[in-house]
Amino acid sequence: MMPAISVLMTVYNSQQYLHESINSILSQSFSDFEFLIFNDGSTDGSKEIIESFNDPRIKFFDFSYNQGYVPLLNIGLEKTRGKYIARMDSDDIAHPDRFQKQYAFLENNTEYIVCGSRFDLVSVNRMVPLPVDNDDIKLKLLYITPFCHPSVMFRASIFRSGSIRYSLHHMPFEDHELWVQLSHLGKFKNLPEVLLHYRIHDNNISLRERTEDQKRLKYETQIKYINKFFSSINLTHSDTLMMHQLLFKDSDFSFQELNLTGGLIRNIMDKHGDYIVPAKMVHNFLIYMYFYRCTTSTAIGLQSFVLANQFGFGKIPVVRNIRLFIKSIFKYKTKRMSEYA
Repeated sequence: MMPAISVLMTVYNSQQYLHESINSILSQSFSDFEFLIFNDGSTDGSKEIIESFNDPRIKFFDFSYNQGYVPLLNIGLEKTRGKYIARMDSDDIAHPDRFQKQYAFLENNTEYIVCGSRFDLVSVNRMVPLPVDNDDIKLKLLYITPFCHPSVMFRASIFRSGSIRYSLHHMPFEDHELWVQLSHLGKFKNLPEVLLHYRIHDNNISLRERTEDQKRLKYETQIKYINKFFSSINLTHSDTLMMHQLLFKDSDFSFQELNLTGGLIRNIMDKHGDYIVPAKMVHNFLIYMYFYRCTTSTAIGLQSFVLANQFGFGKIPVVRNIRLFIKSIFKYKTKRMSEYA
């Protein structure tokens, strides 16, 4: 008999947290699952910990050398038999009702293909407020990764054809790239409850320093989603780069950059594009981001205030506009005085 859920876990030198992590899966209130565990050439006691569990739901795949978790996840996708596929990391802790809640949601909402949840950080007991609704998730995918990967449950049918897989090329951003692949195939959801306790430590792959190649791959994925999201209005290459700058630039904008970006947003709004989320949400988001860039670029003086108000995007709240005016005046005077110091 086929299990309702297939659980995928890869393990590499996780002995410190592994027992607790595996036990949190085996103790789920929803018990109809198979648990595929892949030992990726661990050199500590991880293998012995896995073998210490005597549960028929565990299917253990032991590899003598380390090849990386992404190839093993793709092997796991080939071997799963469940209607749904749940991800789990070897150092995190699942809430006892995680599978029950996610299974119930996906069973009752067939248009959804991914169901994650909010999570908290084990070390500080603080909840991370991810977006919960489909439209908000897909909009925020433009500039953040809106799922906690080890919290998600997928509808397995999206992987059955073999056309959707984790990209080894994009590791360690393979999850973000996967959300981009899936974004037009069905709806996304994060349950508002905390169903995963996420552990931060020195060995977290997601926290390691990035190489220049990895940064480039992340940039490519971001560009790919921008083009995909705005496909109905056919952004030019320079438009796409400008949109990326709006979303990700980590320094102030110049007058020319703000002026060109404001014109791009005006042009996008005038084209009435067809998006995977309501157009009003897209327009409000772009307006918010533009005003934010104006408020963080007041070194150019009153020009930032003028630009924030000249494109007719809509009425800016009075208090925020006054703050921008005062800030731009202050920055302008500071800049001018420094020139004559």
